[in-house]
Amino acid sequence: FLLDDEGLIRERELSKIWIFMRFNVSSQSGKNDVLITAALAARQARDRALEEALKNHSMVALYKAVLDHVFLLPLMEMKVNHCTSFRGGQILTQQNLAQPYSFSSEIPLYFGRNLISLEITPIGETEFKEAFHELPDGELLTFFSQALSAYSCIDSGTGVCGTKAFIERALMSSDTAIIERIVDAETGEKHFRSERRIGMADCDVSKGTAISEAGSRGVVIDLGGNLFL
Repeated sequence: FLLDDEGLIRERELSKIWIFMRFNVSSQSGKNDVLITAALAARQARDRALEEALKNHSMVALYKAVLDHVFLLPLMEMKVNHCTSFRGGQILTQQNLAQPYSFSSEIPLYFGRNLISLEITPIGETEFKEAFHELPDGELLTFFSQALSAYSCIDSGTGVCGTKAFIERALMSSDTAIIERIVDAETGEKHFRSERRIGMADCDVSKGTAISEAGSRGVVIDLGGNLFL
């Protein structure tokens, strides 16, 4: 345990939680397959939602293929929205499809501050083109791109990382819903915290907005709840 001035109390509380968890687990009979059940339920719910919304076999197949692929979704998010989750950014970095870059902000309130962005590499551009250039119907890719443009970014609880243009645009518009989620593309450390944003306007964290390349306004999808705030 990490002890501080309240370390003894903290340790006792954790001990109570541990005893409670052990009691509840031991009281269950049979196989503990809760994680298996949750994983299967999530996949079935996703596929059912796609089928009900799209009602087109080709589009459903495309969506499933992209969502199941190891890096296509975060790569497309970077191409369309200039932003992806920190986890998605890590996948792209590991595949050399995107790389972190250091830059100094040119926005007056943050002028000269060093930030880390995520930029698509030439390899990433090539992979994107090769993944979609053989699609029999170009409208499928257009439709999927429009779906991506409906939101600005998805925060799964570890924050988001974006291009220099995306970060600077959020700073210029004082978009707190996005600013508070921007993390260092290398370490995952938050660039901005509430107490550092003196003089910035508040907004609904669940509905922050940003302008994508397509010019549409989207929402911030918060899948992390209070884990990240």
